[in-house]
Amino acid sequence: MLTVLTSGKAAPGVTTSTWALALNWTRPVLVADCDPAGGDMAPGLLAGRVTTDRGLLSWSTAARRDLKADAAAALLLDHAVQLPEQADVSLVPGFATTAQGASFTTGTWERLALALASSAATIERDVLVDAGRLVHDRGGWPVLRAADRVLLVVRPSVRSVHAAQDAAQRLRQQLGDLFRVSTLVVGRGPYSAKEVADALHLPLAGVLPDDPTTASFLSDGTSAGARTQRRSALLREAATLAAQLAATAESAGEPAAVAG
Repeated sequence: MLTVLTSGKAAPGVTTSTWALALNWTRPVLVADCDPAGGDMAPGLLAGRVTTDRGLLSWSTAARRDLKADAAAALLLDHAVQLPEQADVSLVPGFATTAQGASFTTGTWERLALALASSAATIERDVLVDAGRLVHDRGGWPVLRAADRVLLVVRPSVRSVHAAQDAAQRLRQQLGDLFRVSTLVVGRGPYSAKEVADALHLPLAGVLPDDPTTASFLSDGTSAGARTQRRSALLREAATLAAQLAATAESAGEPAAVAG
């Protein structure tokens, strides 16, 4: 199962949400940082403890054009970093700069999309992708088109919903429809999660709470004790949502919306 998280330009918390779900995923999971503007997942939670020989760039060098999708998928683990004390969670680090992201050709993105989509069968791992913000028509669209499920992350505010509406329009143009797209609402605001989903004309996948301490730990690598993490509202809710998402993947060949 390939699940992609993305958003509009208002930066509602895609990276934090991706990590929160990954740390609570019910099966082994590969996390791929595919933000063309430059990835924040490794510099954040891993506090930069990643060498340049691991990541999308090193994978693209190793995954030759004539390599079959299953072989390219197997290579992903070779270019991933296992999280400390999380044997079932590995990260393929993203680009350090926007220039690195621009160096990925359409053909390279397409090979990556095929490899990620093949991961469940080849390396027996689900895949969670942080695709960053959808603010232009270049970059990782092949990955989004290959996704089994796309979660459009949005906050319940006018600014964030407006940005998400633009992102939803781009998704419709690129994917042809929005059947695989649902909304993930983060935090509280003047509107309910249902009102946000209705405004976007998308099903509601779930809701994650505002939790600044845990969000800082996930996005910036700030220290947080194990006890704090266990009591974290964000990680508790993410565990429930991750179980629901994984269950829909097991019970159906296609993604389904999950009430939240």
